[in-house]
Amino acid sequence: MGKSIMITSFKGGVGKSTVAVNLAVGLAVAGYKILIIDLDASSGSVDLFIGCEHDTLYNFFDVTEKKVKIQDAVYIKKAEARKNQAQTQSQAQNQNPDGLYYSLDVLKSPPSYEMTVSFEEALGEFIDETKEIYDYIIFDCPSGKFPMFETLAKKIDYIFVVTLHSAASIRSAERLALYLSENGAKSEKVRLIINCFNPRGVARGVNLGIVDIIERSKIKLIGLVEINNQIRDFQEIGKTVYDLRGKKIRGAFDDIIGRILDKNIILGRKYDGVKTNNLYFKKETKNNIK
Repeated sequence: MGKSIMITSFKGGVGKSTVAVNLAVGLAVAGYKILIIDLDASSGSVDLFIGCEHDTLYNFFDVTEKKVKIQDAVYIKKAEARKNQAQTQSQAQNQNPDGLYYSLDVLKSPPSYEMTVSFEEALGEFIDETKEIYDYIIFDCPSGKFPMFETLAKKIDYIFVVTLHSAASIRSAERLALYLSENGAKSEKVRLIINCFNPRGVARGVNLGIVDIIERSKIKLIGLVEINNQIRDFQEIGKTVYDLRGKKIRGAFDDIIGRILDKNIILGRKYDGVKTNNLYFKKETKNNIK
């Protein structure tokens, strides 16, 4: 039975789609069968970031309303380092420099949130059916409380709240955590991802440190992604961190994926005020707190 993950935030522009796409590709690279679903009816961008904007036909509601089977609705994104007759070895290597192969199923966003059936009925059935097919289903959500937010939050296995490394964004994450708690979401399934983390800002006293962010947001941490303009630049041309040369830039996503898979992975580098050998993100043992 697969697992479902909801990527969300009350604040826009925090990088939810960036996080969702790179986690989906990373899990696919690791050999898992993955479905990523764009739920942003107004400005969905998953297909753009993956590079299949002209190839997707059906959307999420086409499947939930039983207009088409999931197997026929998804776009299958594949990446491999093999060259074809029109490519040189160098061109093929540049497309996938580390020789990574992956296959990822993509379901694009609906045009609106108007359904012919109830959200609760449709979502519950959809999640149950797709978890029989996929190892992980990742929902990339729009900002704020969209029409199916509460229903999805109740039925999902994990809720990942994305925040930028800024006071306003962290406050938004705190409000989302409170809202989820008031609506019955169990704390053990809610986790925080700090995007565009700025260690220099922490060192200069401009930005909050990791422990302060956790305490203010009241959400337990599963990972952080340091600020990096390459991620932003390459997603503009439909590339993920797994399409870039070298492994360093994708290390943050590999660490988050490891924690999703129940591995105790500590921070890969030292940060001010944090003892990396004591800061665990996921598993709970007798001597460690989740």
